[in-house]
Amino acid sequence: MDLMDDQCLWRLRFRKDIVMELCNLLQPDLQRQTRLGTALTVASKVTIALNFYATGSFQAATADISSISQFATHSSMGQVTDALCKRRRDHISFLMSREKQLEQQTRFVRFADFPRVQNAIDCTHVALRALQNNPEFFRNRKVFYSLYVQLVCNHNHKIIAVDAQYPGSSHDAFILCQTGMPGVFAGPNQDCSWFLGDKGYPLCTGLLTPLRNPRTAAQQAYNDSQSAIRCIIEQTIGILKQSFRCLDRSGGVLQYSPEQVSLFVVVCFMLHNLAIKRAQPLEDEAAVPPDEEDQEEEAQEHDMQQEEEEAQEEDQDEGRRPRRKRRSHRDPAREGLNHLIAVRFR
Repeated sequence: MDLMDDQCLWRLRFRKDIVMELCNLLQPDLQRQTRLGTALTVASKVTIALNFYATGSFQAATADISSISQFATHSSMGQVTDALCKRRRDHISFLMSREKQLEQQTRFVRFADFPRVQNAIDCTHVALRALQNNPEFFRNRKVFYSLYVQLVCNHNHKIIAVDAQYPGSSHDAFILCQTGMPGVFAGPNQDCSWFLGDKGYPLCTGLLTPLRNPRTAAQQAYNDSQSAIRCIIEQTIGILKQSFRCLDRSGGVLQYSPEQVSLFVVVCFMLHNLAIKRAQPLEDEAAVPPDEEDQEEEAQEHDMQQEEEEAQEEDQDEGRRPRRKRRSHRDPAREGLNHLIAVRFR
C-alpha cells in the first residue's frame, strides 16, 4: 500500500497500521483466485472499501485512489463488506464479564451521578434511495427514505449491539420489541443495572426513560442526569456519521438495496469499535451537532403537555373532576423508577 500515514487518516479514517491489520485479517477471504496479473491485491480491495465507507461515494475511490473501473470497485466493496460481516461477533458483542459491567456502572456514576447504568440505547436514520416496491415503508417522518438503525453503546462510545434491518417508518418501541431487547432488560442482571433510552421507548423492567412531566426537584434531577447520559449515545451517532460519511446524508444517499445498506451499517459500526480498541482518535465530539430527532420529540412532547394542561383547566372551570389516567394493575417498572428517584435524586 503506497499511502502515507497522514493520507490513510484523511482518506480512510484509519492509521496505516490498522489498515494493514485489516488486510491481514481478511487475507483468507480476499486473496486472488486467479493467476492473472491484473487481479486486485488484498490491500487494494481493503483501501477501496474503506474509502467508500469514509466518503459514501465509490466514484471517489475509483478516481482518487485506485484508478480502476467502477465494476471492479463495486466488486471489491462487496467482498470486503461480506468478509467483515462474517467477523461481526468478534467486534460487536453484548457479553461481558461482571468486572466490566461494574466498571461501566462506575464510569456512568462519575459522569452523571446516575447509579447502576449499564448502557444507553437509541435509533438513527441512514438514508437510502427510493425503492420501486413499497417505498412508503422506508419513508420516515422527515420525508426521506431510510433504514432505522437501533444501537446500544457504553460509556466509551463502543457499540455493543446493533440492528439495521428495519425501514425508516418504524418506531423506536416497535424495533425494541422485535429485537428481543426487553428479554435482555429482564434477564438475570437486571436487578443490578439499567439501560437508558429516550421518550420514544416505553418504560419497562430494566429500561429507564425520561419523565414526561416532572413535578418535583427530585424528578427534575433524575431527568437531568438521564439526559446527560443519553448525550453519550447521541455523540456516538454523531461520531459514526462524521467518521463514515456513507451513513450520513451529507455523503449522499446510498444507491443500494436495504439489505446491502444494512451490511454497510454493521461494518461501519465494527470499524468504529476497532478504532476504539486500537486507540484510534475519534472525530471531535464537541463538533457533533444537536440531535434533530430528539429536538422534534421534545417539541411534540411539550405540545402534548400543553394540551393536557388546557384540558384539565377546562374541566376545572366547568366544575368537573380533572381527568386522570388510572392504572388498573401494578406496574413494577414504574414502582422501580419511583423508588430510584426517591432514594437517589431526593
